[in-house]
Amino acid sequence: MLSARAYSFRQNSRLAISLSWIGGYTNVVALLACGFTVSHVTGNATNIGHMIGEGAVGLATFFGVLVASFFLGAVVSALMMESARRRGAPSKYVLPMALEAALLALFAVISYRHGHVETSEIGWRYALAGIASFAMGLQNATITRISGSVVRTTHVTGVVTDLGIELVQFGHWWMDKVRGRWATRTGRLVRVSQRHPTFLRLLLLASILGSFLLGATLGTLVFLRWPTIAMAPPVMFLLFIIWMDRRRPIADVRELDLLTDPDFKVDNIVKAMLPADMGFYRFTFHHGADHRRAPDFQAWAERLPEHWRVVILAVSPLTRFDTNAVMNLEAALKKLHGEGKTLILGGVTPAQVKALDALGVARMMDVSNLCPDLEFAIARGMGLVHEMAGQR
Repeated sequence: MLSARAYSFRQNSRLAISLSWIGGYTNVVALLACGFTVSHVTGNATNIGHMIGEGAVGLATFFGVLVASFFLGAVVSALMMESARRRGAPSKYVLPMALEAALLALFAVISYRHGHVETSEIGWRYALAGIASFAMGLQNATITRISGSVVRTTHVTGVVTDLGIELVQFGHWWMDKVRGRWATRTGRLVRVSQRHPTFLRLLLLASILGSFLLGATLGTLVFLRWPTIAMAPPVMFLLFIIWMDRRRPIADVRELDLLTDPDFKVDNIVKAMLPADMGFYRFTFHHGADHRRAPDFQAWAERLPEHWRVVILAVSPLTRFDTNAVMNLEAALKKLHGEGKTLILGGVTPAQVKALDALGVARMMDVSNLCPDLEFAIARGMGLVHEMAGQR
């Protein structure tokens, strides 16, 4: 679930529903426990200026701690994810989520022993608010990376703004389609709009807002009734997410060595004779991974070196191309085309070609770039490189 960035409406919605409530829940519990919200960076930054203007240095410092803690949480999350990516870890996001669970558990312990912190206990108030704010920064950065900057789970300012923008765009689209023909087109538009990108985006934004509000409501009810175990639900849920991620990581994509790769070794190929601007990659699967799940093509495309003009990707014969995978592949292809790159899929089985064709791959890429084995893909790639060289 977390081992590659989410790349479909369904997965983004799942992330929003699954994790936004933790932001609302933690925020309201921190508010009830120490009197301040912990993930509202805009408000806390405003309070810093307000307190400085009034000469309340102590309170200004407190709000500064909240902002700094949120920032440090985002930094630590980014460091953990980048380190995991460089090591080739099967899941890049388990460690930040595990740290968040540990921090929320620590928050619960401190809140239990020093609940409803008074002003005189300024040290514990700093500790409570700082830990919660750090955890929210950690979560927000992690989920932002997973969703490709689509989902923010700890605050809703941007969500409400985007909701208003998308609603106006959808309203104009609807009015343009039904203008003068309300009776004949309304029913059909209701069906078509369920697949419209703007409508799906509205659902995603509404799900984030609704999940955050649900978390805030549940957090209030649980804290007021059972304050000693108030943080148990988000901690247990994070542990469940970590367990699911370790159980079913998504495939990754790594650079392919044509001479030594055990699965795609190509005889009689001298790498030095191949074009320098042609790259080679293959699917990789970690121990216990589901070989049928396609990788995150879009995230992979963003990491490709700029000098390659043709990229060959060796596909696992066990990989199943469903609607989500093809949507992600389409996004990656758009990016590659915009950069003047061409993607060739090698080792594609007849069943995979049939599935890709049924899902509209012809509108995304030349079917000649779907090759049954890697040698054909290399020959095709060399031909394209020569064509590109002749066009310069």
